[in-house]
Amino acid sequence: MHNRVQAVLLVLLVLSLGLSGWLYVSQQRSGPALQARVGELEKSNQAAADKATALAKENEALRAQLAERGIEPAAAAPAHKSEGDGRRLDAIRDLAQAQTRLAAATATNADLQNRVRDLESARETLSLENKKLAATEAGVRDDFESTRRVVQAMEAELKTKNERLSQLETNLRHSRDELAGLQKKFGTSGDTANSLLEVNRRRETVVNSLQRRYRELTDQLRALAVRLDTQRDSPVTAAPDISRIQTAVQSAEDDLRQLLSLNTQAQSLTQKLGQK
Repeated sequence: MHNRVQAVLLVLLVLSLGLSGWLYVSQQRSGPALQARVGELEKSNQAAADKATALAKENEALRAQLAERGIEPAAAAPAHKSEGDGRRLDAIRDLAQAQTRLAAATATNADLQNRVRDLESARETLSLENKKLAATEAGVRDDFESTRRVVQAMEAELKTKNERLSQLETNLRHSRDELAGLQKKFGTSGDTANSLLEVNRRRETVVNSLQRRYRELTDQLRALAVRLDTQRDSPVTAAPDISRIQTAVQSAEDDLRQLLSLNTQAQSLTQKLGQK
């Protein structure tokens, strides 16, 4: 799901960059044409202005000559817009419009350049984030596989300990039967017999505790293994569960050592009774 979202974002970013680039190229192509048109209109306007200035100077010179000869120049006729004046006005309007379009094109071009820079920056940021996410995902996957290996190893170890506990239970039953035979043969009196009874009672307590602990450990390991399998696409942190399981295993190890010590005591007491 995360990869599909990244792919959609990347496609949108590429399309946006392509559109911005096309607009930028279009503005780059139309910009020189507008500038050339503005230049032509400015030259035409300047030529018309120069011509008007020359005509005004020529008119002033003719009036001065008439005044020197004592001739009163006639009043100037009302000015009429000539065809040339109309063309000059059209040229001025075209020039103003072209300048307006050029200014708008320049502003649009600057805006597009800013957008292109922003999109490039966003693309670089997205690329860096993708790399970080990929690295994080790889690390999580490694942790997940490591956790699976730990759980599998603990399951194998627990299976071995369960088999060993079964053997100890068998030995305990044999010891109980043997003790019953000795008690029947020699009676229940005596310190040795009482000590053996107490040792056997403690052995049964420890065995029951071990059975309970191993059942709990087996259930916890199975639940953790199932959770790891079902959440493979979104690995979870199993460190707290593994820590609790390791603590329980250590307690079971302590009980097992205690049981071995009691077995040794029971064997010694049984030998003493057999010698009587």
